[in-house]
Amino acid sequence: MLRLLDLTLARGARVLYRRVSLVAAPGERIGLIGANGCGKSSLFAAVLGELAPEAGALETPPPERIAHVAQDIVASDTAALQYVLSGHAPLMRARAALARAQHDGDEHGLAQAAAALADLDEGALAARAAAIMHGLGFAASDAQRPVAAFSGGWRNRLALARALLCPADLLLLDEPTNHLDLDAVIWLESWLKRQSATAIVISHDREFLDRMTETTWLVADGTIRRYAGNYSAFESAYLEQVRQQDAAARNYARTAAHLQQFVHRFRAKATKARQAQSRLKMLERLQAVEPVRARRQWRFEFFSPQRLPERLLDTEALVLGYGDREVLSGVTLTVRAGDRIGVLGANGAGKSTLVKAIAGELAPLAGELRRGQGLAIGYFAQHQLDRLRADESPLAHLRRLAPDEREQVLRDFLGRFRFSGELATSPVGPMSGGEKARCALALLVWQRPNLLVLDEPTNHLDMETREALTVALSTFEGALLLVSHDRHLLRAATDRLWLVEGGRVAEFDGDLEDYAARVLAGRRGKGEAEASSADTISRRDQRRLQALERQRLAERRRPLARQIEAIEAELSAIGEALQELDARLAAPDFYHGGPADQVAAALKRRGELAARQQTLEASWLELTTRLEALT
Repeated sequence: MLRLLDLTLARGARVLYRRVSLVAAPGERIGLIGANGCGKSSLFAAVLGELAPEAGALETPPPERIAHVAQDIVASDTAALQYVLSGHAPLMRARAALARAQHDGDEHGLAQAAAALADLDEGALAARAAAIMHGLGFAASDAQRPVAAFSGGWRNRLALARALLCPADLLLLDEPTNHLDLDAVIWLESWLKRQSATAIVISHDREFLDRMTETTWLVADGTIRRYAGNYSAFESAYLEQVRQQDAAARNYARTAAHLQQFVHRFRAKATKARQAQSRLKMLERLQAVEPVRARRQWRFEFFSPQRLPERLLDTEALVLGYGDREVLSGVTLTVRAGDRIGVLGANGAGKSTLVKAIAGELAPLAGELRRGQGLAIGYFAQHQLDRLRADESPLAHLRRLAPDEREQVLRDFLGRFRFSGELATSPVGPMSGGEKARCALALLVWQRPNLLVLDEPTNHLDMETREALTVALSTFEGALLLVSHDRHLLRAATDRLWLVEGGRVAEFDGDLEDYAARVLAGRRGKGEAEASSADTISRRDQRRLQALERQRLAERRRPLARQIEAIEAELSAIGEALQELDARLAAPDFYHGGPADQVAAALKRRGELAARQQTLEASWLELTTRLEALT
């Protein structure tokens, strides 16, 4: 569990919150929410010992029992599966102990390390690690690829897998869904519900919070407040609290004004002086209630398209891919005015390939793609952010699209996207991912598209910006094609679903709940067997991992087997020598007619062989015990 005891936390000279006392119970799943910069990640840093409290205390589990997602992942040659396994501290300690014992030739240490590894069941842990990787979207062939071979987003998935494998009492997750597709989000949500550790999650994905958390901590106004329930329950409770506080403030204003009026009116009259004095004391005792300063919700909207043809886009027998590699084939579809389509599919199925082709960034390998007269596509994808010129400002980017427009008009437009004043003329390079995404959205809106093609538009957006985008898309008059892992956005902005699977694109007959059930059932249907109380792994992967484990154990058993074989051979020779000596010593003639010292020499030799036999038998017993432990 986790306890915050009168905690005060600061970053530099800025105090984030004061005298906070909260308890996270064992197994509790908590959503940690608040505006950017309020101190959510700072709380994680304090729990991990990276930031010292100004006052108060934190009671946490031991460091090795706290799991968190590493932010900086070294691009090493370590195999992906081994990197994930390195998150299991007891396994790493047992392996290190084994390596030390082997280096030092410590037979007792070797036996202890082998016993510890046997208790941990390395094979089961490897299967569990592979199951987690599979759930997060990795292919079986990825297990032996080096970490350096993966892109930044996939390395983040490896770091998440490593944290999930850690045997922890407290799990800290900061934006765990940012680099996941919808299938992986559905799996992660299911996994987190079944794990037993206390989990604290920072996320801007409201549906993920709704489904995964049971308590909400709000960081705001210099404190952290606890709300029972998930994000939607918190939102309802918070809005009711705002209404009550506003009503109390209005009531205070009315009462205070009435009392003040009475005091001013009758204070000078001798007959009313006592009553006026009484009202004055009441006014002083009346507790002032500060009205809630309702946060101004940021909103934007897409302009109405200048033209909106009925048929925007048609494809027939389209084949898409890269070079000689086909990703999708037989793609026949139509996009009409007003269509609002969500694109579903597992990672690597070809969703981004499809939207790139529709957006005109990928030429078809075969088939026909017909664009309607007057089609204007607005395309947003993560690589679009990289195309922003780092040394130019949002205003400079917009001026390139509208070179003849007055600067004040451009500034006013950027102000709608919270780029006002100096921010409008600041270079894009140092901006946060969320600010760059807002800049890209502003440029998209300015172009007045009639078909929006959006590929994971929410990855860098905070809760407020996501909500603004959801509202804007729900009122957009053109057609929409959306790939997103944000189910709240998909539900609000789309009314049809396409499924990309098995190299094909087809209409999905169902809703997001049906798709989630399909994803989980499909994973079970692929032969995933229980690797632990919660995780599963395919039978093929399990056989492969068991083979690797057998190979590794065989390599560790081989030197022991050689030693045992050598001892057994020497014991056999000693046994034969002892039999021969005993036969000679039993013969009466041996004591007559020979050298005077032959009897003494024979008895001495027999004693030496018997002692050697006893030593070898002890060594044989120890080695066979160690070999059985490895088996």
